[in-house]
Amino acid sequence: MELLYSKIKPCEYDNSSFGEAFESGVVNSDSIKIATGYVTEDSLLELKSILLFYNEENKTKKCSLVIGMHGREGFTKAQYDAAIDLATFLKDKGIGSVRVCTAFKFHGKTYVFAKDGSAVPVSAMMGSSNLGNILDNRQWEVDALFTEEGVLSELDVLHNELVVKASTDILDWPKPETFIEMPDLLKDRIDVEKSDEEEYRRIESTVTDRVFDLPLKTEAKSNLNTYFGKGRLATSTGAIRPRHWYEVELIVPIEITTADGYPKRDSIIRVYTDDGWRFSCKIQGDYGKNFRSEGDLKTLGRWIKGRLERAGCLKVGQPVTKEVLDKYGRHTISLKETSDPEVWLLDFSI
Repeated sequence: MELLYSKIKPCEYDNSSFGEAFESGVVNSDSIKIATGYVTEDSLLELKSILLFYNEENKTKKCSLVIGMHGREGFTKAQYDAAIDLATFLKDKGIGSVRVCTAFKFHGKTYVFAKDGSAVPVSAMMGSSNLGNILDNRQWEVDALFTEEGVLSELDVLHNELVVKASTDILDWPKPETFIEMPDLLKDRIDVEKSDEEEYRRIESTVTDRVFDLPLKTEAKSNLNTYFGKGRLATSTGAIRPRHWYEVELIVPIEITTADGYPKRDSIIRVYTDDGWRFSCKIQGDYGKNFRSEGDLKTLGRWIKGRLERAGCLKVGQPVTKEVLDKYGRHTISLKETSDPEVWLLDFSI
């Protein structure tokens, strides 16, 4: 057994992380059996991207996913749509299924990796990590990696019994009549703070006449649609890491970046959003064309795509197109100058 720790300061150790062990398990197996308490829409998309990559490379890997808690506690619309999308993909390819635990609330988190022709799985994990921890997660988790045959066999049997005795294929499960209200995608994010209305109005009162309308580009390979691009090779594990669904940066035209008053290249600004959040953004790249959230690229992406999703204009896993923005009602985000050169308003309201 080996303990797996998250790599987050100040409690950072030499142990492998859950994500690293998951990648190694995928690379060295032919089938993946996952039973998790909770899922997120972006982790389901991540799993689909991983399986799709291997399928297209003629290295097909099977996957059985059991979702443990949502059958009793409910799904958000985005979670349900992503689960149906993954389930349909697995069924169409004949490589697995997504199931909902219906007999009870299953709060466990087990991951079993097996090779074809082997009576015993090659490895397994169990611990505190839900499926969402396959992403770059900022929550500290502890898990255990097992290679002992007895434990591997027991966890394999447990998964198989959850499938047979306690769960239903989500494609056969009645669609929920109601969904949980979608939580704000920036809630509890590191380096993101909520600003109250009074604070926002105070900042808004200092706005100058200078406004830059940053265009949202919808081409297939635009930076709003990075998710559909080629993944990155993880040299430590040999795995392909898909681009994250919420990984977004804006490419700003040179006529804007060279305009008088636009933030200088390599500067970091504090933005206050029209819906009450504040976080930092960085201006990078040639002539300062890259506008991105500081630290975590997913912060800006969650803010933009989350607005489109909440408005019912964008379905999780689908490209941002002109039609999506037409439906939402605007094709730009307004960057508004204030009297403080380090503080700006970011407006995507309709």
